[in-house]
Parts: sequence; C-alpha cells; structure tokens
Amino acid sequence: MINDNEEEKELEEEEEKKELEKEEESKKSQPLGIEISKILIFYLIIGFLGWGFFNFMFNSKFCNIEEVIIKGNSYLSENEIFAKSQIKLGKNIFKLDLNKVINSLKEEPWIRELEVKRVIPNKIIISLEERKAAAIVYIGEEYFSSSKEGIVLSKIDKTKRGFNLPFILGLKITEIKIGKKIDETEFRTALEIINLAEVILPKKFCMIKILAPDDFMICNEDDTLKVRVNKPEEIIKKEKLLREALEKIENEKLLVEYIDMSFKDSLIIKVKK
Repeated sequence: MINDNEEEKELEEEEEKKELEKEEESKKSQPLGIEISKILIFYLIIGFLGWGFFNFMFNSKFCNIEEVIIKGNSYLSENEIFAKSQIKLGKNIFKLDLNKVINSLKEEPWIRELEVKRVIPNKIIISLEERKAAAIVYIGEEYFSSSKEGIVLSKIDKTKRGFNLPFILGLKITEIKIGKKIDETEFRTALEIINLAEVILPKKFCMIKILAPDDFMICNEDDTLKVRVNKPEEIIKKEKLLREALEKIENEKLLVEYIDMSFKDSLIIKVKK
C-alpha cells in the first residue's frame, strides 16, 4: 500500500510540473501585441484615475478660495492689497493665475518684494516687503513721498508742516507720475546731506533746498537757521565747527542769514545787516 501511495504522489507531482511548464510555454508563446495591449490598458486606467482626480480638484467647491492671508504690510491696508491683487473669493484655487496676481501687485510702488502662494485646499498667502518713505519732495506745486532710491510712492495732500520726513525742494522737474523714479543725482545728494545733518544734530533741520547740482541749503522748520553745503562729506568733516558756530549764534543772539560750509577747512557765519 505504501508503495502505491508513493507512486501516486510522484505521478501527481509530475503532472503539476508538466502543467507549470505548459503555462510558461503558453506565456512565452503569447504574441507581443497582447503584452503591449496589457501595458496600454494599465496606463489608460492610471490616466483615467488621474484625470478624474484632477477634474475633481479643478471643479470641486472643496478647492474654492475662502481666505486671502496678507503678511508684511505696514503702510498699505489689507483691503488695498486684496483689491489690487484682483483675487476673487469663491474661485477655484487651481484656476487662479499667480503670475497675473503678482504682476498686478507689482504695479503698486509701495511694494518692493512679493511672494504669492497657494495653500491647499482653499487659502492664498500674499507675503510682501514694503518700501519705506524717506523724504517728501515738492514737484510741480504738489507734495510726493519718495523712497531713498527715488521711487515716487504717493501724492500727499497736506501742508509741509504735517510731514515727519525731510522735505526736499528745488528739483528741476515740473511733473512726475506715481511709481516713477527721480533720476536727478542732486536728489540723492540732498537726501544724504539732510540725513547726515539729522544724525549729527537730531531734529535741528527738516528741509533742504537744491540751489544748484552742487549747492544746497539745509534749513529748520521756520527757516530761521540755514546752512549752505556743497557735498555730504562737509557735514561729517566739519561737525565740530558747525556745533561751535551754532553755539556762538545762540550765546551771542546773532541774527544770521546763513552758515556757509563750502570753504575748504572752515566755515563762515554770514550775519544779517
């Protein structure tokens, strides 16, 4: 009996081996077209699933913009930035053209640096760095705020007494547009001079008049104290002389037309006659 069982097992194993060999031979003998068809069907299924997913994302209310987060603003209000971005709440987040938003916001001269990104599923984050107003410039009988680079930031509808920034007048410009740059070199020289004066003598001077490209007059608010300067280095080089001159004027109650710092190694107090 044992021998009979062993023989049956051996026969069964041989039959299984033959069947496996037949299957392998049948696979090898399959035409190349069938193999290609299987691969194509697989990729078609993957593509269909992917299309379905993206179709859902692009058309589902789940991905509609619900919130715009604005970071880094100080001068500009969130409402101003949002309006300038032209972003529509309720629009699908993937249908929003980020480059269009960035280009629209870059038209605002107060914005120096900018980044706009999507936060899936329904938020937009606008991160920006604003320019800083460095001076008030008088051009064509109007007041404008300007950055230190000379970018005209905005028009100001106030009298000069309401300004907390250095006031520059005398530029040979009749008109200028918001967002344009003041290219005149005397603007940058004037700004440097008045800023140096503020460092050395805080709150003593508030305006500078451009008399010529190399001739400037810094003044106090009521125009009773004037200092004539040719270049910024004179403020630093003659700081001690300037302090002594101001002390002399105050102590002796002198009526002064202006202090002239344009001489090489000295300055002159020009007294009113």
